[in-house]
Amino acid sequence: MVLSFLSIMHYTIKLSQMRIGVDLDGVVADFTDGWTSQYEKDFGKKISENDITEWGLAKPLTHFEEEVDFWNWAKDIDGASIFRNLKTYNNAIEVLVDLSLKGHEIVIISSKPWWSIHDTLMWLGENKIPSKEIHFTEDKWKVSCDVYIDDAPHQLESFVENVPEKLILRFVRQYNRFVEGTVDLKSWEELSPLLENYNL
Repeated sequence: MVLSFLSIMHYTIKLSQMRIGVDLDGVVADFTDGWTSQYEKDFGKKISENDITEWGLAKPLTHFEEEVDFWNWAKDIDGASIFRNLKTYNNAIEVLVDLSLKGHEIVIISSKPWWSIHDTLMWLGENKIPSKEIHFTEDKWKVSCDVYIDDAPHQLESFVENVPEKLILRFVRQYNRFVEGTVDLKSWEELSPLLENYNL
């Protein structure tokens, strides 16, 4: 009887646990603040977050002719990539830690360029991101999760196309748009209540 009760309790607990796939830049790490601050320092032009209304970092937003020109600059800034010292968004780490303590699995899924991986791993450690599982891939939907959180329009569309049965959260930013099949997430404070309602 005791074993049966414990088995039921274990099954109930497992039902409440989710694998939450979390993107980094634009979701946990404030990439916009990081690159615009450095750009102003290097080139003297101030770019506000409100100026960034589309996905892309070349002209007319910056002086770079092509995206590759932007990334060639971003890969080596004082001996490290632009990703090395990014700030985190308000309450991002606190919410992730809380979810982890509740038994959810935090799965980092990022499409970082290869040259930024070592900086990203150090950044994850220094910021104490509570994850035991990290993926660097462009095909994020192939990493099995119950929930996906992303800001990139093409990634959101890929999730909807390939895993429409999952909960797909668009972290709302100036440069992305609503994608049919996703749910908008405007702040980290909204995440836990949203997941609790989803998991009922």
